[in-house]
Amino acid sequence: MAHPVTHFEVNARDAKAAQKFYGDLFGWKIDTNNPMDYGMVSAAGPGHSIGGGIGASQNGRAWVTFYVETPDLAKTLAKAEQLGGRTVMPPMDMGVVQYALFSDPEGNVIGLAKSSNGQPAQRPTKRAATRRAGARSTARKTTARKRTTTKRTARRARGR
Repeated sequence: MAHPVTHFEVNARDAKAAQKFYGDLFGWKIDTNNPMDYGMVSAAGPGHSIGGGIGASQNGRAWVTFYVETPDLAKTLAKAEQLGGRTVMPPMDMGVVQYALFSDPEGNVIGLAKSSNGQPAQRPTKRAATRRAGARSTARKTTARKRTTTKRTARRARGR
């Protein structure tokens, strides 16, 4: 597959309850040992598996997204816009991974990821999340990423 899905994310109104639900349901080991209590779901296991995360929604709404590996984040965002999508967050560098977010024409938020070390890209590790959390001590508690709010995304958030 040219652009594999490399990570999933569940953002919940009650992150601890969601972490318990998915952990109990699927037997997932969910590590929340980081300042943001972002639950990192290990990809270890038999068969095909990707890692993921379960964390708190920054706007109080629950949502699920997935991250797609791409070699050029800016080029993929430009193509998404040409096809009717919108950039939600421009490329952000997290050390071992760069990622960005766009919404499709229906408003679904999809992540893009590019590995900086040649390995399949996954969302930031606990160490990266910890570094980032320390740099944003005055910011609202979010998942392991910061979003850029545009006029359009602010209008959409108010409308839902």
